[in-house]
Amino acid sequence: MTRRFVTPQEIAALLRVSPAAIRRLLQRGTLPAVRVGRAWRVEESELQRWLRRHSPAMRPDGRGEPCLCGCGEPTITRGARFRPGHDGKVIHRLMTSDGLTFDAARKAVRQIQRPRVQERLF
Repeated sequence: MTRRFVTPQEIAALLRVSPAAIRRLLQRGTLPAVRVGRAWRVEESELQRWLRRHSPAMRPDGRGEPCLCGCGEPTITRGARFRPGHDGKVIHRLMTSDGLTFDAARKAVRQIQRPRVQERLF
C-alpha cells in the first residue's frame, strides 16, 4: 500500500488558512507530521484523522442546529447559535421592534442561550 503525503502548503489551501498557521501547528506538534530535511510532510490518512478529531461536532446528517434568528436554516456547527451574519438580523429586530440601542441589542444577542431564551424571544 502506497502512503500519500501532503505538504503544509496543500493543507493550508485545503483548510483556507495561511501556510504560517499550518507551520505553527507542525512546530508545536499539534498536527502529526514527519520532517524530511527542512520540509514537513503529513500523511494524508493522519491528516484526515486529525481533521475528524478537531472539527466542530455536527449532527449525523452533517447539519448544525436551527439558527436562532428564526430563518429555520441549520447553523454551520452544532454549538453555533446563528448562521454567519444572521445575528445581525436579530440585532436589527430588537432595535426596531423593541427600541433597543445597538449596544443593548448586541449585548442581548450575545447572552442568548439555547433553547429557553429562544422561546422567550420568538
